[in-house]
Amino acid sequence: MKALVLTKIVLFKLSQFAISEEWFENFWAPDQDPKIKRVVVEDIIYLLDSDIDDDNCSIIVINLEKNGPFSEKDSCTSILDRIITVGRSIYTDSVNIPVSWRKHTEGSIFSIQAMPRGINWKRRLHFDMRPRSNKDLYVFSLMEETVLFKNINKNIEIYDKAKELLIEAILQPVVSQKQITTSAGIILSRRLPQGFIQGASLDQWYQSKLTDEQRNFVDKPHDGPVRLRGAAGTGKTLSLVIKFLRDAIQSENNCKVLKIGFLTHSSASVDLINSIGESLDSTGIFYGGGKYVKLEVRTLYDLSHKNLNFELDQLVPLSLDGREGRKLQAELIHSVINEIESSNIAKSSFQNISKHIKEKISSVIKGENNLFISEVMNEFASVLDSGGIRSGEEKGEKYAKGVSKRPTWLMSLPEEIDRRFILDIHRRYRKLLGEMNTLSVDQMIGDFNSFLDSNRWDRIRERDGYDVLFVDELHLFTSIERQTLHKLIRSTTDEQGVRKRPAIFMAYDLKQSPRDTFANYGGDSQNLFSASTGLQGSDLVNLKRVFRYTPQISEFLADLDASFPAIDIPGEWDAYSGEAELDNGIKPELTAFTNEKELFSTVFSEAIQTARSIEGGGRRVAVLCASEEMFDKYLVSAKMEFSGRYVPIVDRDPSSELRHAGKRFVFSMPEYVAGLQFDTVFLIHVDSSEAPQYSDDGSRRSFISNIYLGSSRAENVLKISSCLSRGGTSDVLNMAVERGSLVVSSPPRKKP
Repeated sequence: MKALVLTKIVLFKLSQFAISEEWFENFWAPDQDPKIKRVVVEDIIYLLDSDIDDDNCSIIVINLEKNGPFSEKDSCTSILDRIITVGRSIYTDSVNIPVSWRKHTEGSIFSIQAMPRGINWKRRLHFDMRPRSNKDLYVFSLMEETVLFKNINKNIEIYDKAKELLIEAILQPVVSQKQITTSAGIILSRRLPQGFIQGASLDQWYQSKLTDEQRNFVDKPHDGPVRLRGAAGTGKTLSLVIKFLRDAIQSENNCKVLKIGFLTHSSASVDLINSIGESLDSTGIFYGGGKYVKLEVRTLYDLSHKNLNFELDQLVPLSLDGREGRKLQAELIHSVINEIESSNIAKSSFQNISKHIKEKISSVIKGENNLFISEVMNEFASVLDSGGIRSGEEKGEKYAKGVSKRPTWLMSLPEEIDRRFILDIHRRYRKLLGEMNTLSVDQMIGDFNSFLDSNRWDRIRERDGYDVLFVDELHLFTSIERQTLHKLIRSTTDEQGVRKRPAIFMAYDLKQSPRDTFANYGGDSQNLFSASTGLQGSDLVNLKRVFRYTPQISEFLADLDASFPAIDIPGEWDAYSGEAELDNGIKPELTAFTNEKELFSTVFSEAIQTARSIEGGGRRVAVLCASEEMFDKYLVSAKMEFSGRYVPIVDRDPSSELRHAGKRFVFSMPEYVAGLQFDTVFLIHVDSSEAPQYSDDGSRRSFISNIYLGSSRAENVLKISSCLSRGGTSDVLNMAVERGSLVVSSPPRKKP
């Protein structure tokens, strides 16, 4: 075969299926979706909308001949996922091509890195986004390394033939696949939230499947900000997407011009929202088919990157989303601490810093504990970068002298010399970023916030701003990120000329935030919706019914919730009140292993066995590590001891491998699987050493949030483990053990 041709809707639908290497032999249409039509004309395969009647539609043509994108069979699924992402970036406003893919453009031709870093990273995938000046996408080659575009044979005649035969393909009747073979290698993937029923229409969801509280939220008018609060599993994201899509369709039917945005904290959430929306949308509006309504789904970082024109300034942000950026930031801070430690002048200048800070620095230098680095990163995000505070400037002096208040749950900096020490680390850190010609995410958001206050944005706000904005996972947004939201809304007035309140619909659960970056800097109130955010006085809808996990897991979460430190966030930090809707299951289980090796070997082996036997395969089983230090160690060990048995998720970018996991289980940290759900979760290293009793409130709250987040990913089975060599089981589980919602068991005996 010479080429595979798809409409953009069919291309996007493929992201809902688990696809094996077998599929790339014949490219069968899935039996589960009768709306996809497969025909072959001469030597070209067409996957089209079954009701297509117009040859003027945009098509995606993929070269199947030598050096084509699918020429390397071991990487076809990864390549297809990158093609889908590129297609979305061109035909919708739901995603940008990630910076890490190293896009290079010359006219209408561009290339991207074809594989993740570390896996044949030199491979380049090549596209033409306007072949023959048409609004099509031609994917023409996969090269093993960087090659000048002028030296690549585009095989443009393949595109020409595919375009020429399109009319014949549209007119050709569908031959039943069942008379020929089965749709081998492609099955509908269960990747949407627990309780989401694929096949149910948007109207069916609204009329009979939403709870009264969810429907109350969906019915809210666009006359001001609305908060949607609920524990993990109460359907916050689903409610947001249903309202997002329903409001868009109603406005389109009423010929009302509207631009509606949907912002999230991670690319993984964008992927999930697209999946839900595309499953519910029967109008095509989610694919950009609206005449009056325009929809955008993206991360706040994508939006910032787009508006700040980084490419023109030849600047690359440290990260737009993901663990790699945080790790690099931690490495830079670590090098700064070493630099200060090796400088006699610097050591002399800060010899009088508080004793507890000296002890933490000593632990960093010795490689024993990096808690101080995490606390410094939190200080940068929540205070210094968000507030534009720099050493040697007026704001820096106010910070050093303690004139402005700091949230009490950030690290303790009781003395002026302590705060000047942090300012010096920040100064040296910013210098390193400057030498690398890059910005951290926090710095980028700070600049974006300033941009939204500029005259330039004031001039283009009516053109580029939103009429309505939806925000998911608000608890993961920093205070400075929340301040950008109301500025993204167009300034509109009612019939009396009075300015309207911003129509912003926000979903959140503070207890799922693994960091303290939701804290506001300064001021008397630490409220999530203080005046600086422009979101004060918003309506509140509370969700209580949980559709995600069993009553036994719900009971454990209630006991865990009672262990949270008392934090003064008025009206937001309510006691857990989830009412589980699933059938009864088994109680969560706690096991304390003697050492790291025993824990690692036992848990991973059990996860492998579970992944082989459970319905849905390995993607329904997760090993989640509560310790970043141990997660890094196990990533190395697992690669050697359990190669090919697990899928690592190491950031909050969507993982294409998850859909194609087969019998491999997922290995990750709670933060990186927020929004995902598993039948069985092994939560490891809930150790005392991670957040000792003497830790400050910020560290304790962050650790307990991590445990809450990881535990709430389990639908039916939750197994928690700790390690005696790392201090034993954390005391945050004591109440659950005493009340019997967490059952203590012994490690399995080794076979003689």
